[in-house]
Amino acid sequence: MNTFLLIMLVSIVLVAICFVAIGLQVFFSKKKKFPDTEIGHNAEMRKRNIKCAKCEELERCALKSMGDCAN
Repeated sequence: MNTFLLIMLVSIVLVAICFVAIGLQVFFSKKKKFPDTEIGHNAEMRKRNIKCAKCEELERCALKSMGDCAN
């Protein structure tokens, strides 16, 4: 049981360090903006013609007027 608690504690500490590092990067970066990971709003994803599953499904069903997917 002690091994489990040690592994759990180390995992929680590592995840906390990662969150702090990402927060510091966003805070001290010149852009002052959290990286956009939304597929529909990410310019690099649009350049590569990668779409979110929701948008692909709407296009497949010809329901483009429904939803908020960018064309």
